[in-house]
Amino acid sequence: PGGDGEPIPEALTWLLLTGEVPTKAQCDMLTADLHARSALPDHVVAMMNALPKTVHPMTQFALGLQACQSESKFAKAYQDGVHKSKYWEYAYEDIIDVFAKLPELAALVYRNTYFDGVVQRDHSLDY
Repeated sequence: PGGDGEPIPEALTWLLLTGEVPTKAQCDMLTADLHARSALPDHVVAMMNALPKTVHPMTQFALGLQACQSESKFAKAYQDGVHKSKYWEYAYEDIIDVFAKLPELAALVYRNTYFDGVVQRDHSLDY
């Protein structure tokens, strides 16, 4: 759905998560959800912008992703003593959050390594 004959990433993600081929509306909903979750925490952006340009891009990427742990819904739920039967719900939320943040983080690494570190977000595009 929504890809002129080729499935868009959101459609494949939906299929992998649910086992069902999504409708256009479901793809649009997932796109909106991913865009809503995509912003990196301010402390992550500040840390990434403070790294020297000489730090390898994969090191930057790993550091940025690990720094996002401070926003982990699973870690908070675990600390609050949530029952084991509910772990999957918080792990799922963290997985979708990470999935949403990866393009933003990759763009920041690229812009910090080769340009000015400024990422222009365009939510009119699919994910």
